[in-house]
Amino acid sequence: MSTVNEYHTYARDCLRWADRARTEEQRKQFLSLARDWTESALGLEGVPVPGEPETNPKRKTSDLGIGTVGQ
Repeated sequence: MSTVNEYHTYARDCLRWADRARTEEQRKQFLSLARDWTESALGLEGVPVPGEPETNPKRKTSDLGIGTVGQ
C-alpha cells in the first residue's frame, strides 16, 4: 500500500472512531486527526489544501493584476 493510500485509510479509520466516540472531546479529536491525515494525503497528491500556502505557485501576483493601477 502506498503512503497516500495509507493516509487515506488512516483518515477513514479516524472517521469511524469519531462515530463511535464516547465523548464530544474524543469525537472532535478524531475528526481533527481525520482532517490532518486527509490534508497530508492531498498534499502528497499535489492537491492544494485550503489554508496552506502554495509551495509552487503557478502564477505570480503580477500576472493576477495585483498591485497595478488603472487596469
